[in-house]
Amino acid sequence: MKKIVRILVREIIIIAICVFIGTAALSLAYIGVSRANMSENVKASAIQLNHLGLGAHLWKDVEETMLELYTDGLLFNVSYTSVSDGIQDIFLDTYMSVGDTNPMNSLYEVTVLANDDYVINTYGRYWHGYQAILRPLLCFFTYSDILQLNMIVQFCLVVLFLYILAKSAYQYLIIPFCGMYLFLSPVSLFSSLQYSHCVYIMLLSLIALFIPPLQKYWNDTNRNYLFLLAGIATAYLDLLTYPCITLGIPLIACLGAAAISSPPLIRTLKNTVFYSASWAIGYAGMWISKWILASVLTDENIFLNAFEQVKFRSGYFSKKQPYRDTLRLNLSVCNKEVLLPVLICVILCAIVYKIKNHNHTDRNLLPSIAMLLFVSCYPFIWYALAKQHSSDNAYFVWRELGISVFAFLVIGALLVRKNDTGQEKPDDAS
Repeated sequence: MKKIVRILVREIIIIAICVFIGTAALSLAYIGVSRANMSENVKASAIQLNHLGLGAHLWKDVEETMLELYTDGLLFNVSYTSVSDGIQDIFLDTYMSVGDTNPMNSLYEVTVLANDDYVINTYGRYWHGYQAILRPLLCFFTYSDILQLNMIVQFCLVVLFLYILAKSAYQYLIIPFCGMYLFLSPVSLFSSLQYSHCVYIMLLSLIALFIPPLQKYWNDTNRNYLFLLAGIATAYLDLLTYPCITLGIPLIACLGAAAISSPPLIRTLKNTVFYSASWAIGYAGMWISKWILASVLTDENIFLNAFEQVKFRSGYFSKKQPYRDTLRLNLSVCNKEVLLPVLICVILCAIVYKIKNHNHTDRNLLPSIAMLLFVSCYPFIWYALAKQHSSDNAYFVWRELGISVFAFLVIGALLVRKNDTGQEKPDDAS
């Protein structure tokens, strides 16, 4: 019990430090970057966004390639908007709105058409931490330029992680990771900034878990802090897209890596619960801290606004949302264009399994497989908690199902690998 209290106290301290750093980063972004520095690139970006239009798809009639230009427009709108009171910009996240038009079109109206008939709205329940990165980038690049940088950086991180796995004892995780990443539709992840926040956190968490220089620091306790930081970063950067992948994918990778050391069920269960709890503490703690700061430092009650949105987005109060409809809408997006690469990976695993002629299951893998199956349910738990949000935004929330895909592919990889002989087991990764 004392150990749990000690971990909890440290996690609260870490959250407080991250709140300070996050606030300082946003303050520097506003102090160091003026509207004049960004104006030309924001104007060009508004034209590019308007040309694409809301509801744009990379591939016609392929639902999972739909872009989130509404929110991408909001990101640019928030980053560009400044009022006389800088505190409001930082903590209330002001943006321009022309009539009933959406934030993307409002940005076009103001920056391109010079429409000065706009009002300032606020979106203070999120941190909008992306501004610390986006505002400096807008001094040099337009929307299309930033998307190209986004593609390059994501691609490099994926290659780096695959290289780390290839050089490690965990090569059997390569095919499951590739299957999961293809399932997420990377062509869409490259082409929408809103889709990228959680992917970066997921990839950096995976790299941190497996990169050799950090291996000596990871044990059952220290990994709690990594998952805590993943939750904090998700609350800071993301606007509620598919946040659980920043927990589920690294957690499955941990369980998959530890499985070959045959940890007992109680240890596997404890780590799964503790890591999930640490992520949740980081996510909720960082998010709620924004409500506190914004409510204290401005004249708006962000707590009330956030609470009303939580009630609405849950789908249990003002607008009751049937859970079966939420599941149907998210599952319907995953059609053959996305599932095909995953099925190919599963078939490859089955072929290798047959070649190796493994006819029985190693009982020592059962605790890890049980926990992998448990974590594979995380998307469905999220859909139950946020039924309305997951229904209205099924065109991107479906990516939470990548957790389930990764879990099943890792189980398949473990079953294929289980009876390898003449191969030394790697060090305990749990």
